Amino acid sequence: MPGLDLSIALTNPLTLDSFDVLRRRQVKNNFGEVNMDVERTAAVKGVVYSESLNDLARRAEAQVTTKSITIITRFALRSEAQDANDNSVYQPDVVLWRGDQFLVVHIEDYSNYAHGFVKATAESMDITDQPPLPTGPSQNLDLPGSGYGYDEYGGGEVPGDDSDNDEPLTS
Repeated sequence: MPGLDLSIALTNPLTLDSFDVLRRRQVKNNFGEVNMDVERTAAVKGVVYSESLNDLARRAEAQVTTKSITIITRFALRSEAQDANDNSVYQPDVVLWRGDQFLVVHIEDYSNYAHGFVKATAESMDITDQPPLPTGPSQNLDLPGSGYGYDEYGGGEVPGDDSDNDEPLTS
């Protein structure tokens, strides 16, 4: 489907999320030891959603939830790579999203669907991940511009409804 252009949906502010990227370059010293030179890019925009079932694996030594995400962005995320210009070796990028660290494990060119985009799969590097953030209108029913004044208990009133008056409506 190369004729399909999803760039409008992928750049819509309603679908975008913000995350930081750690780019890690290996630097060898004179003794052959490798150190990491880390460059942080803040507030990268992209569509981020859950990739796996996030099931809990219980073992005798630990409980681990395998958590992975999919990221679609114009930022050039990398898995392990070598720069052709100066032969620098880069470790896979680390994505910092919602308080968790995710290691990029798979990159796909998404240009057939949206010019300049990449699709990346990243797996959690943390032993314990942050709980999901409550988001969306189901958490806050007092929607601006809706005309409905919902109270904190989930009930509400229709504007213009006089609940003390039980007379039938007349036209």
